[in-house]
Amino acid sequence: MSRYYSLIVVLFFLVGCTTKEVVVTSESTKKVFEEEDNLILQALDYQQNGDYVNARKIYHTLYEQSQKKIYLTEDAGLAFVLNDPDARDLIMQGIKKYPDEKNFNRLLVGQLVKDKRYEEAEKEILKLIEYDKTVQHLSIAGNLYLQMKSYDLALKYFESAYKQEQNEDLLLNIVELLYRFLGRKDDAVAYLETYANMEGCGNHTCFKLIEIYGRDRNVQGLIATYKKLYKEQQSDEIAKKIVELMLYIKDVKGAITFLEKTGFSQDMLLQIYATQKKFTEAYNLAQKLYEESKNLDYLGKMAIYEYEINKTKLTAEVLESISQKFDEVTSLLKDSVYLNYYGYLLIDHNINIEKGITLIQEALKIEPNSPYYLDSLAWGYYKKGQCEEAYNIMKYFGENVIEEEVATHIDAIKKCLKEKNTP
Repeated sequence: MSRYYSLIVVLFFLVGCTTKEVVVTSESTKKVFEEEDNLILQALDYQQNGDYVNARKIYHTLYEQSQKKIYLTEDAGLAFVLNDPDARDLIMQGIKKYPDEKNFNRLLVGQLVKDKRYEEAEKEILKLIEYDKTVQHLSIAGNLYLQMKSYDLALKYFESAYKQEQNEDLLLNIVELLYRFLGRKDDAVAYLETYANMEGCGNHTCFKLIEIYGRDRNVQGLIATYKKLYKEQQSDEIAKKIVELMLYIKDVKGAITFLEKTGFSQDMLLQIYATQKKFTEAYNLAQKLYEESKNLDYLGKMAIYEYEINKTKLTAEVLESISQKFDEVTSLLKDSVYLNYYGYLLIDHNINIEKGITLIQEALKIEPNSPYYLDSLAWGYYKKGQCEEAYNIMKYFGENVIEEEVATHIDAIKKCLKEKNTP
């Protein structure tokens, strides 16, 4: 279905509304026949359940037995909605019998449009607007001119209606006209932005902005709109979009600020801290998350961040603190990253080379082809003086080594091997 607030929809709102007057209008408060109240309740129930065929049958019976205007209005309205051949006769009957009841005139406009008799429909709606410039009449005119492809006139009437009532359906009609048919994209966006700032995102406004900004690849516009949506909906999915878009344009500071402020996805924040080498912030957050959850993964991260914070000024006390954390983690959590990291630390700092090699071998059981773990294992053999075993691992790296640390290890192992083979 089109997003337009269509003429049929405008007129459909007439149906089902007038029956609410049954208990309040002077015409209908007096019961004409015994079963009238029961029939009204049945008709309302059918309408609420979308059974307009049976609802219409009851209203037809009610009108025949009571001759009350309200029942003829409902009968004609439902006939119109159901495309019943009797619709036009019922509408004309209502206009003739109740000339002051404008519901029949509005239904006539709709019927003329269905019959593609646009010029006659135009005359009828302009009469109604002259009689009363209601939002409903102006909206009907807007939709009529839209179907006639008179887009400037359609815009004129929709904007007139919107001045009276800033509802989202009218807004979307205006935006579609400006954007799709009149080529006035900036004006369409201005309407949407103004509504979003004053009334909020509504059901469709921000999503329409996202659609337009997405087509234009306007990432800043997308971020600003998603932020409006997040403020109203607090959705994790929307928050994730905001962070992803910020990272896409390399606004890492903005992403960190958003995550810190909203509390969304602390794991994502932890990852960003680490990639940005903000290890103190990463350590503090990992510690907080560990204390809250007792999840050993956070304790493992704490050990890594503690090492990174102190690696230029490592002391025996710091290495002991890191080792204690890794001991607790690797004894229960068989994660190759922590096994390798701890193993390499024990080897590189000559703390316990044998234990380090054992830990790395466990990591390689999980990821046997990891170049990082193979490098760690080779470094362990080198530290033990087993240069040939170390070289047999490292020779598979070839000559195209990018990692500076790996290249340093290869050079050291080659030098060791050469010295051992020199008489």
